Amino acid sequence: MMRKALVLILFMLTTLSMIYVLPVDAQSYQTITINANGNITPSDAALKRDGHIYTITADFSLSIIVEANNVIIDGANHTLQGPSINENSIALNLTAANITVENIHITNWKVGVLGVWNNNTIANNEFTNNYEGIVIYGDDYVVRQNSISNSTTGLFIDGGFRPQGDNNLIIQNQIIGNNEAFDITNSNGTTITTNSIANNDVILVLGQTAGKTILYSNNFINNTQALDIPVDYPTWESFVPISPAGQWDNGTVGNYWSDYTARYPNASEIDHTGIGNTPYAIANTLSYSESFENGTDITKVAVLGTAIDNYPLMTPISTSTATLTTSSTASPSVPEFPSGIIIISLLVATCSVALVTLKYQAKSVYKPLTWY
Repeated sequence: MMRKALVLILFMLTTLSMIYVLPVDAQSYQTITINANGNITPSDAALKRDGHIYTITADFSLSIIVEANNVIIDGANHTLQGPSINENSIALNLTAANITVENIHITNWKVGVLGVWNNNTIANNEFTNNYEGIVIYGDDYVVRQNSISNSTTGLFIDGGFRPQGDNNLIIQNQIIGNNEAFDITNSNGTTITTNSIANNDVILVLGQTAGKTILYSNNFINNTQALDIPVDYPTWESFVPISPAGQWDNGTVGNYWSDYTARYPNASEIDHTGIGNTPYAIANTLSYSESFENGTDITKVAVLGTAIDNYPLMTPISTSTATLTTSSTASPSVPEFPSGIIIISLLVATCSVALVTLKYQAKSVYKPLTWY
């Protein structure tokens, strides 16, 4: 009688589980880690290792933490699909040095790539619809030939809790349609050159302690505002900025501005050099002085210096940015596995064990499954 009852229960539960089963990504892990020794956790993650090169083999919705130095993460044009820009999620967290991240589509994350160690390269990736595309808390980064679009901030640099954020090179990127193309809060050495920067609300948000920020040979096309320096200090006493308002040319070459001839209709080219004879004044939401003298100390007055492109270009330059191969459709977020299904499945498994036990009268120790 007991056996018949168990068979009936098993039949009913199996039928219910067939009705409620939903497709689920085979990977149920939240994070993939490339450990300091080079091993991958979990071992069956969609990463193929060949020496120091790790190639992503499928689209997925998991975070990757890189703890190993001197490695290459090749996305092979696959997509890392984030859960939401409102969740505290990071697609790639670089916690080591000499890492190259390339050929990945990264979308819908709080942060696309977070770099907190030095000497890393982020190249030929596509960042779309993230809150922040790239965040750097380190020195000697190269950010090259990426596409960054539709983010709150395209690229954020801050020494923050570490006295770093220096000597970073931002080159040959397409930074399009973001609220802020760049937010450089605390740095003492960022070069932005040969980029196409278009349709952003603000090109550069510059922190009051961000020194030596230089922008030249870029195309600035249809951006609403060039410079914003937020006032976040309670007073301005003894405030002397290191590099006021950024440097918008390298001493011989400036940038292309799409509204240059409209703002300066009488401007003309200087001796076939491609440079206009009228400097381009950078507008700012704050009032600032027309000159800056080292050591100036004016109580409660922001002395930001002159923000001028002295060598504006008459025509756009070639930025020679690479184009990613179109990847397969981004994987949707992994659907939540209903708790009811888990319960049903466990009951089915329990009943099955009971049937086998009754049939064969076997004596064995039950070993639970390992869930990753």
